[in-house]
Amino acid sequence: MLCLIPLVVVAIAGISFVVFWLTIKSNLYILTTPAGVFVSVNGGIVGVTADSGLVLAVEPGALELVLSREGFEDAVSSHYVRRGELIQIEHLMRREDMVFVRGGQFRMGNNAGAYSEKPEHDVTLHPYYIDTREVTAQIYKEYDSSYRPVFTAAGLPATGIAWEEADAYCRSVGKRLPTEAEWERACAGPEALPYAYGTAYDATLARTGSRVQDGPVPVGQYPAGNAGAVDMTGNVWEWCSDWHGRDTYRTSDTLNPAGPLQGDRHVIRGGAWYSNASFSRCTHRPGNFRSQRDPSFGFRCAGDLD
Repeated sequence: MLCLIPLVVVAIAGISFVVFWLTIKSNLYILTTPAGVFVSVNGGIVGVTADSGLVLAVEPGALELVLSREGFEDAVSSHYVRRGELIQIEHLMRREDMVFVRGGQFRMGNNAGAYSEKPEHDVTLHPYYIDTREVTAQIYKEYDSSYRPVFTAAGLPATGIAWEEADAYCRSVGKRLPTEAEWERACAGPEALPYAYGTAYDATLARTGSRVQDGPVPVGQYPAGNAGAVDMTGNVWEWCSDWHGRDTYRTSDTLNPAGPLQGDRHVIRGGAWYSNASFSRCTHRPGNFRSQRDPSFGFRCAGDLD
């Protein structure tokens, strides 16, 4: 009888091990930027990410993970998790038709440029999104059926747009106009390059140096620049949210600057199809009256991280 006790102990231990082996799960830790992302595992929604992330217990084996949030591109990935394993997944959600700019510190301005571009100064930006392309005439006409494009070929940027109209459109789609600091950072990149495509002016890399009567080209005809956006050098001038001031850089904030509190003109950036090497620099910052519609004025929108 006594000899049976070890066998019973072994049997109980074996059963416990089998139960443990059959019931223990794997874990996923999912952190998304921004939060508020729906998480689906193998076709079923299992939770929503918070600022601190989301921890999920899942069955071991192959799984398909889908991250989704309205206004952002779905992120689909496949994973194989082993029993008892913890997998950490961090993902930056990409907004539809926008690029992500990490922000941080960069050198803004140009001591060799016009008076309003001086002095060079360090600026720090929070991360943000900016449209990959200039808003097209077709898209803008869908928003405003009364709009009559200055140039009518397919794929051309919206032109002849006043600041108020550009601002209203961006707000209507849950975005906003970029500040000029955000615009310059996206154009110049973290190394503060003179042009979206590099250090030397080259009219073959952007729509610049053409005749006034030639007009813009369809968006996206040239390679993407520093932030992954296209046509930030040339094609059409782009409105920014800031009021324009000649002395802005002498008094502006260094953290997320938003320009003067008031003024009579707003900043335009990037040059147009007819611009020369100086006017198409990322740092060049003329201003124009907010109500003016010029055949070379267009825009793109920006968005906050959340």
